[in-house]
Amino acid sequence: MPLDINLSTLYRIQGLEQAEMPGILALHPPKNAARGREQDRLVIYLLLTGNATITTSEYRKFTEDAANVFYQTPRAVTSALRATADSLNKVLLERNMTTSSRGQYTLAWLALAAVRENQCIFSLSGPMHAYWFGANGSRHFFEPAIAGKGLGSSQNINIHYAQTDLGENDLMLFCGRVPNAWVTPLEDARPSSFDAMRRRLTSLTTEDLNAILFQTVEGSGVINFLKGMTTSAPKTETAIETPVEEEPSTQEETSAPPPLTSKLPAAPEPESTPEGDAHVVQPSAYSIPPQQEETPPTVSSTSGPAADPLASLPHKTVPREFPASIPRAQPKPESAGIDEGEGFDEEEIIEEDEEVEEVVAESSIEITQPPAPREPSVRTRQAAKTIVSMMQGLRTGSASLGDRFRNFLPRLLPSETPESTSVSPTAFMGFLAVLIPLIVVTILVVVYLRYGRNEQYEIYYNQAVSMEQQALSLTNPVEQRIAWENVIDNVDQAEKHDVTNDTKNLRAEAEAHRDQLLGITRLRFNPAFSSKPGIQVSRMAASENDLYLLNAVNGDVLRAIPSGSGGFELDTTFDCRPGSNNTAGPLVDILALPITNIYGATVLGIDAVGNLLYCKPGEVPRTGLLPPPDTNWGRITGFTLDGGSLYVLDSSSRAVWVYIGKEAAFTDRPYFFFGQQTPTQDVIDFLVSGDEMYLLHADGHISNCVYSRVDTNSSKCQDPLQLNNPFPAYADMDLFTTAHFTQMLFAAPPDPSILILDADGQNVMRFAARTLELQNQFQPMTGTANPIPQGTVGAVTVSPDHVLYLAVNGQVYFAVNMP
Repeated sequence: MPLDINLSTLYRIQGLEQAEMPGILALHPPKNAARGREQDRLVIYLLLTGNATITTSEYRKFTEDAANVFYQTPRAVTSALRATADSLNKVLLERNMTTSSRGQYTLAWLALAAVRENQCIFSLSGPMHAYWFGANGSRHFFEPAIAGKGLGSSQNINIHYAQTDLGENDLMLFCGRVPNAWVTPLEDARPSSFDAMRRRLTSLTTEDLNAILFQTVEGSGVINFLKGMTTSAPKTETAIETPVEEEPSTQEETSAPPPLTSKLPAAPEPESTPEGDAHVVQPSAYSIPPQQEETPPTVSSTSGPAADPLASLPHKTVPREFPASIPRAQPKPESAGIDEGEGFDEEEIIEEDEEVEEVVAESSIEITQPPAPREPSVRTRQAAKTIVSMMQGLRTGSASLGDRFRNFLPRLLPSETPESTSVSPTAFMGFLAVLIPLIVVTILVVVYLRYGRNEQYEIYYNQAVSMEQQALSLTNPVEQRIAWENVIDNVDQAEKHDVTNDTKNLRAEAEAHRDQLLGITRLRFNPAFSSKPGIQVSRMAASENDLYLLNAVNGDVLRAIPSGSGGFELDTTFDCRPGSNNTAGPLVDILALPITNIYGATVLGIDAVGNLLYCKPGEVPRTGLLPPPDTNWGRITGFTLDGGSLYVLDSSSRAVWVYIGKEAAFTDRPYFFFGQQTPTQDVIDFLVSGDEMYLLHADGHISNCVYSRVDTNSSKCQDPLQLNNPFPAYADMDLFTTAHFTQMLFAAPPDPSILILDADGQNVMRFAARTLELQNQFQPMTGTANPIPQGTVGAVTVSPDHVLYLAVNGQVYFAVNMP
């Protein structure tokens, strides 16, 4: 992290600038951050709108929970940003559904900025503005059609993703509502310094402000919170006087905040407000300032019930003057109120006036103005008419049904006396109490399936089409990738309600563009066996016709041969079991042998102490013992064959021993591959090509060692070896640090490429042999065309005829014609 972040807030209420603003959080990555989040510094800017009252502790909890979700979400940074916004949306949506009966709601405008080295990837939810100012120009990010109206109004979330490179002394400004006086100066701003920019913005207007400004400067990667001047507006007499002390301008520099653990550290408490002050807003207001937690006033024991409740107010108060843009609260008649059946209407929220104001209320009185009802749509009116007609028919039918049951049920019941011919009214009403709710629920379900699902489908599909047009117009590869991912996300949501040819075609187009940007080649995999073999596969080896599986539990080898159905079947006559009339222990690795060997074996296995097991179909296995090295064995973990020589990996002893063989017989004592420099003990796999060796380590990095035949002591290793990613769409993320590499192998001849398995991602990456530059990635098809379940890949191999095999959850999957 070569750049420091200097961050300052621009927060003014009623002419008073505050140094502490709620909804702001800036953090360094914690030690327990998920894979891919280890280098992301996060800046959260949360701005709440609506007419509900929000306390400081609630503001702080929203931001802390959002940061927790971000740092616990692995892989792509856009996935973490989306998961963060989605978690906050769910919390606010549940809260709004609870308070809708009182006419109260809260929406969130959210800006999340993830800074990694000199790149800033940010997301905007709600009509947020973002500005970037650099030495070579400036840019305004504002897409309200994509960012939506905010979080908390619906299950679907709208996010505008963007990215920019940060250089020394670059500035970024995030703002919910841009004052009119800022519009022209921000179009081509060239601030001389951070302080000059802040002074200019605060002096251009006397309106209320709610924004954050940060600058990147050369440093060690810390985050500095800079506090500006706290000034007061000219004093006027109001209903409640709020004394404010002036403070001199201070600049506070803090070191990196402590890492996040299970619970984030609390954000700094804002300056306390006088007892009794509560911040509330009109429905059109653009932010909800925090309300301090109120403590009930202490009542003297001598003060009776008739004590003056206004005695604590200051003298000489006058009625409050409201700005013309804020309607005065009208007194309600006693009969007025909100209908109990009134629900939380998303359309009433999202069509709120864009004008945003902030009002300080007197004492605990909240000035609320219910939003004006909107004209219902044609579809809504049609649905309402249908429900009313059904309910009227239900009432008529239930009355008729009741009469019929009264006459019919006595005929079914045994009767001994004339008095027993009548039906108990209590039993009959109980029967109707069960029947009528069932009918009502059935009607509601039918109406939802007829109208609601189609409407939701149209919303998500239209959003996907809109984002498709945006993606086609972009030229930056990172922004293109993000845009196509957004298209796929919306298609996923649309297909939860209906799957059509339109969604299928749109998905295919979006995935094709995304895969092209990321260098992904999709392969069509098929299950090898009609039913799972029921073993845990740790290694595989393949010839042109046979597939060999190493059982991780008992160390024996199974042979699979092609079946007539296009898959494979196990050869029950094949015997390659260690300890069965041989001295070999459980095998730790296997490899397919060339046909020219003295035993005629097709597969070779090795155990942890150097016993070799040669296996051939139709015959019992044969054993051979490798001559131990001078230092004896630690524990063998793998081996490979190159140019007739056998290379044996003893990772615990940090050694690779080389046996020169003839026709797969190895009787001579080995020589040590390394010189003065030896690898670490965490090597889990390796490859050999001539005198060059590639070693895969447990943490996923790769090293390279070259053997010197002139002077063995001069054999050298390069650790680590840099992997290169030439695809520009990955500029905002590190593909290799998020991968879980577990195995490496050579591609099928004559391709000299190296294949490395990302076990968690079910992904096989192909690299150029010497430069280790990523060439492409092999992944399964998506959706229903992919038979592979979620899970870690246990083993991978490639046959000489270009068939790729993956072992997942006890089953083997294969794809032919691997390019």
